[in-house]
Amino acid sequence: MKWKEKVDETAEKLYDLVKSGKYDVEVGLPKNAKKAVQIKTKRPTNHTKKWLAKNR
Repeated sequence: MKWKEKVDETAEKLYDLVKSGKYDVEVGLPKNAKKAVQIKTKRPTNHTKKWLAKNR
């Protein structure tokens, strides 16, 4: 797989994640950010709810 294909595939996946509305995707420059891409869920999942209830 060539680099251009990898970059295109990754960009398509990020675009789909943003359009789905389930995730917040933050893209930062590697020099200024710890990670280039950070993906966070917008609302807690059932696993997160159970973990928070158990560990409070």
